Amino acid sequence: MGTRVYGASDDLIEFEGDLSGEVSCYGTDDDGHTGVLLTFSDGTILVVKYGKPGCGGVWGITTVHAGKMLDRIDACSDEDADPHSDQAFFKEGVSLKCWAATQWEVVH
Repeated sequence: MGTRVYGASDDLIEFEGDLSGEVSCYGTDDDGHTGVLLTFSDGTILVVKYGKPGCGGVWGITTVHAGKMLDRIDACSDEDADPHSDQAFFKEGVSLKCWAATQWEVVH
């Protein structure tokens, strides 16, 4: 089946498929966050942020590191799309786990 990750509304990150659940966080620069950092058991690291540049009402997903289970990220630029979010797709297979950090800082 695999797993699909995407933003919903303006404060939820949804997980559907082999990994199921949601993270509640309004991850934007407006509230002092740099987005939500998702770290997966396959080594994938994603940053998920509401308010994609040039598409204010769209969730953006950025790959920091692609692990072996990450299949692809489908981009979205339409605020009226369903979902109004980029979508990350993971292959089915080994049990996938995810850790979410809703407050973090990049150290330079």
